[in-house]
Amino acid sequence: MSVELIAQLYDREVFKLGEFVLKSGQKSPIYIDLRELITSIKILRMAAQSLCDIIKKNNIEYDYIVGVPYAALPIATLVCDILDAPMLLRRKEAKSYGTKKLIEGKFEAGKRALIVEDVVTSGQSIYETVEILRKEGLVCTDVVSVLDRQQGGVNVLKKHGINLMSVITMSDILDYMISVDKITAQRKTEIIDQLAAPFIPVGAENGGVPADWKLQSRCETTENALNRRIMEIILKKETNLCLAADYTSTEQILKIAELAGPHICALKLHADIVKDWSSGFVKTLTALAESNDFVIFEDRKFADTGKTMELQISQGTLAISSWAQMVTVHSTPGSASIKPLKQFVGKDGSRLLGCLLIAELSTEGTLTKDENYKKGTVKMAQDNKDVVGGFICQKRVANDPSFLYWTPGVNLDASTDGSGQQWRSVHQAIVEEKNDVIIVGRAITEHADPVSQLKRYKEAGMEALAARDH
Repeated sequence: MSVELIAQLYDREVFKLGEFVLKSGQKSPIYIDLRELITSIKILRMAAQSLCDIIKKNNIEYDYIVGVPYAALPIATLVCDILDAPMLLRRKEAKSYGTKKLIEGKFEAGKRALIVEDVVTSGQSIYETVEILRKEGLVCTDVVSVLDRQQGGVNVLKKHGINLMSVITMSDILDYMISVDKITAQRKTEIIDQLAAPFIPVGAENGGVPADWKLQSRCETTENALNRRIMEIILKKETNLCLAADYTSTEQILKIAELAGPHICALKLHADIVKDWSSGFVKTLTALAESNDFVIFEDRKFADTGKTMELQISQGTLAISSWAQMVTVHSTPGSASIKPLKQFVGKDGSRLLGCLLIAELSTEGTLTKDENYKKGTVKMAQDNKDVVGGFICQKRVANDPSFLYWTPGVNLDASTDGSGQQWRSVHQAIVEEKNDVIIVGRAITEHADPVSQLKRYKEAGMEALAARDH
């Protein structure tokens, strides 16, 4: 059936070779627009029947069929007709009147919804649909699609417990094009390699289209373990607040960590200023982090040769890699100093997930304002994306959504501490300067009511994030 379907699609000129820019901003040597199927009921029925064959062959259990809006709705409707199955409709936006539903149709929580998609690239639209259905209490574990472009969608969805099965793949299409002498085997290899290459979105000012900065989209596509963890926390707890707990005693740190736990995505420490560091403290702190779902962040700002950094992060009294999930690193020593950190990510006995590079500081007169320094730091990060999660910066230093941008120097009530520290508002840090995570310290820790301040900065941070990405 798949060969016959490909032949029909080919005759309809659904496959186009050339240079195209996809919705994500990625350039592609081939464009496939299955929306043209709506004008050919014969091919639409053929595609729908092929999806039904996959469903029956794999004994996929379902109670409802849901098409990913909006391109997959016609084919999902035919699938429902063939299977005599009830259909649910997911809206892209809730109605502004009446019940304001995102899901139309009658359903029962706990039952299974099978997703139908036309073309899968990154899996973003599918995951958005699944998330909405799951929030309504439906079980979503399976997706069937007409075409898989083989650009990572299968693996991204699998990480979220979603199994994708497709009628045809990009390789199937290219093999057919070889059989009809449209392309050569060598050209197929070139196309597959181009589609599989890492993609760094660019902005319109660089000749592309605006990148997708929504955290949900970025969380789906990231390959960096640290960023995935942070974004999952932000989305789940609805907080992009990192608390800087610059205390010198473990009692103070544990007290603020217990208060802050429900309101933060990360707790930032300077372990070398703590007077009474102990293994018991580490055990209690990591337990607090796990129960409250936040990351422990050691702001060590490593800046040495690779071997020395390897020892600094794993040995000595602090044994940082045994408890910190992220650390900061200066870029001045170059990439060679970062590479040793990679061995600790995923290693037994290590909690380290990645690091942030210091791109900018918030102190008056900082030398990090030099543009060449920032460019070199960004290049260093791009060369080490498996371990570098992003940057400490004042303004977003790269037009790359695969990184996270953490910013200190945030205060809702003051602009300076009189000792060289410069502050600005949450709105300026997130909306105007395009950062993702706010790092706040004394404005919270030195306040008479730290919990009220935690809630205040948490709400301000998420409001600013929503306004930025609106």
